[in-house]
Amino acid sequence: MKSLDKKLIIYDSNCKVCSSLREVVLRLTPIPGEQVIAYRSLSPALSCRVDPGRFRNGMALVDTAGGKTIYGEEGVAYIFSSQYKLVDFLLNFKAVFVLFSFMYKTLAYNRYIIAAPKSRFLCDCFPDRVVQYRIWYIVISVIVSIMLTAMFGISLRAFFSNLTAPQAVLQMLLIAGTGWVGQLLLAAIFLRDKVLDYTGHLGSIMVAGLLILVPWMLFYAVTGVLNPYLPAVSVFISSACMLYLHFHRVRHLGLSQVWTMSWFLLLQSGAVGWIVFFHINQGL
Repeated sequence: MKSLDKKLIIYDSNCKVCSSLREVVLRLTPIPGEQVIAYRSLSPALSCRVDPGRFRNGMALVDTAGGKTIYGEEGVAYIFSSQYKLVDFLLNFKAVFVLFSFMYKTLAYNRYIIAAPKSRFLCDCFPDRVVQYRIWYIVISVIVSIMLTAMFGISLRAFFSNLTAPQAVLQMLLIAGTGWVGQLLLAAIFLRDKVLDYTGHLGSIMVAGLLILVPWMLFYAVTGVLNPYLPAVSVFISSACMLYLHFHRVRHLGLSQVWTMSWFLLLQSGAVGWIVFFHINQGL
């Protein structure tokens, strides 16, 4: 088993994702808090042991005894392998480590897309903009969003007795997704160099908004209670949260809030249009 004796875990304290993962490490392992240090809090003697170019794309594991500094997924794998024999065993399989490395890099390169800072600041280090991992993050966000939207559609099916499960899923995907597609088309046409960053933020907003609907879905799955006010309130809270997140992220990107207005109008008009088509014009 590996040992964390004389090791220091160095993280980017300006990153919300990194700070959250720090708390996870401290809760899931017996690692003392004094071994998990923010990069900007390092003494000159220790900071010279960290390569800023490598640290910007992943955490650093510093050996205070003079050994080699380990970065990124290798450092995280070392940490958890030192605490759990099962993790150490699994990560010895190349396929498992490749998957773990992919997930870590997707998270690390997109950490300021997943959780944008509240204001402009002098960051420890923004990650490099790697198109490959930005696209993968967008793809994963879309897949998760489609799954959650489909589940929400199925949860509402009971309010419409003549809807089959596939019909409920299709209708909800059209109701919820049309506005997003319209906004993405506008971004592809007008944003150019910022289109991937903006699309990544849209992915984060989508997932965050849909996660707010999960309590209603779980409540209905467990109780079977059909109260139309519960999903309606969930949708209202979700929309308000997404509006706030979009406003904040557009400001972070230095874009006009016209993008927030167009996004919100497209979302609402797309939803209303399909609701009228499916449930009013056709009397479903």
